[in-house]
Amino acid sequence: MFFLYLQKTKHTIMDHFYSLGLLVGRASVSLTKSLNAGLEAHNIDLPHAQFIVLRCLYYKDALSQLEIAQLLFKDAAAIKRTVDLLEKKGLVIRKQVRTLKNSICITEKGRNLMPHVLAISDSLIDKALDGVAPEHQQLLRTMLDKIYTNLEKE
Repeated sequence: MFFLYLQKTKHTIMDHFYSLGLLVGRASVSLTKSLNAGLEAHNIDLPHAQFIVLRCLYYKDALSQLEIAQLLFKDAAAIKRTVDLLEKKGLVIRKQVRTLKNSICITEKGRNLMPHVLAISDSLIDKALDGVAPEHQQLLRTMLDKIYTNLEKE
């Protein structure tokens, strides 16, 4: 009897179960796991949290930890821990620009690694968006940004 109820209401139940938040979160987790696996398969020790910080510095070097945190919408303490790990790997360095202020800079080693990492990342994004028309990809980006800005207005 309960099974019949589930069959009749499955669409409605599943529509509520697969909320927008769950779908966005599931996609994010899948992208992160796939990126980590892709980098590991190429013997690159760069988990997602480190990847996004290094990518940020690759495109806009010499940022403070606070600037990185703001650009990536991350907690400043989490960025500090990530920068510490990247520094131990020789991928970034801290340069003092003023008393009590450091800039985080990508090293030559980090800069040389990024083309390989970005190729793996780009390949993953291509796979994730396979079958999604370019105009729908742009619409997805626009919609996700609109959701963010709507919620941040408060």
